[in-house]
Amino acid sequence: MLAKLLAIPMLMACSLAFAANDLRFIQAGQPYKELKQTLIDNGWAPIKNTKIDRSSLYAQEIYATGLTEVTDCISMEIDGCTFKYQKGKQRLEIKTITRQLSVESFRAYTNKIR
Repeated sequence: MLAKLLAIPMLMACSLAFAANDLRFIQAGQPYKELKQTLIDNGWAPIKNTKIDRSSLYAQEIYATGLTEVTDCISMEIDGCTFKYQKGKQRLEIKTITRQLSVESFRAYTNKIR
């Protein structure tokens, strides 16, 4: 009986962990602003960059448009930017290219508590 009682919370935890990592909806080439709303709808919270003054001028320009989760940008040929989100202990980093902020790639990882 105890094993059954313990199994239910474990199965629920596994389901939640899988749901947090189910990022198949992220597609290369999609507009970042479109993806942002989908991420928020799926429980991902943008992480505001509180140190934007230490980022590139291009990142500061992006930040000023309301995309406060931008961490940094490279304004050269590719115009690449990085944006961060959190969902529980999970973190998500989205990389975009071009001035149109097209999604290039993403990386999900666990935030380790120090």
